Amino acid sequence: ETLGSVSVVCTDKTGTLTKGNFVLQKAVPFDGLDEHTLLSLCASCEITSTHPIGHSIVTAAVEYGITPKHPEKTEEIAGCGIRASLNGEELLCGNRKLMKQFHISLNDLPLPELGVEVFAARNGKCIGYLLISDTLKEETPSAIQKIKELGITPAMLTGDAEDTANAIAEAAGIEEVRARLLPQDKLNELIRFRNQYGAVMFVGDGINDAPVLAGADVGAAMGSGADAAIEAADVVIMDDKPTKVATAIKIAKQTLTIVKENIAFALGIKVLFLILGAFGF
Repeated sequence: ETLGSVSVVCTDKTGTLTKGNFVLQKAVPFDGLDEHTLLSLCASCEITSTHPIGHSIVTAAVEYGITPKHPEKTEEIAGCGIRASLNGEELLCGNRKLMKQFHISLNDLPLPELGVEVFAARNGKCIGYLLISDTLKEETPSAIQKIKELGITPAMLTGDAEDTANAIAEAAGIEEVRARLLPQDKLNELIRFRNQYGAVMFVGDGINDAPVLAGADVGAAMGSGADAAIEAADVVIMDDKPTKVATAIKIAKQTLTIVKENIAFALGIKVLFLILGAFGF
């Protein structure tokens, strides 16, 4: 019933609108460090991560003949990255927010490039960054168009950089974009959309999406997503196709129409029998 009255569909980017098959584009080391060492340290940090970006870093390292080491201790900081201890050194691997949280200076770095930037720091000093890119799912533009045809506003909520988010949103046909969001920020933006438009559906797949999936009027998770996301969702899209979002809404609207027709028919029959009964038939 709620799905049939949705006014806005908010989606995550990675793994929902995009394939989530991140590919390492380049490694940029600082202060005399070489690319091999930088990639090795990042892969060691991410070896236990369940995030698609973490997987892509480890995969890239293995393809370059690097065997990542298991750190003595790891801590996953939601929406930011990984903090690890390796050979007595503190390693950080994540986005700009992670660097800011641990007071790592990035003042001398260039502006964000088109892609996902993963920064690395060792013992309180930035040692370089990796640039990773993702690709849009082929059916995403048609999925967004179908949502618009239902009179519903599509929006994208992502933790990625604004340039990357805007590029993906433009290719998909989405005008409402909110970038650089932590999990709690996504929930706050969802509440703003609810106040502006009405009932909100959120579509995501990551463990970071679990709070906003639970907070949405209707939460939809991709079937290949994290277990926490699937548990928090009301709807699971088993084949991961974003076009099924519009299909689910259409099914809901058709079901509501049938329910209303049945109620009207039942009440009409009762009124007819009361009238007939009043005249003795």
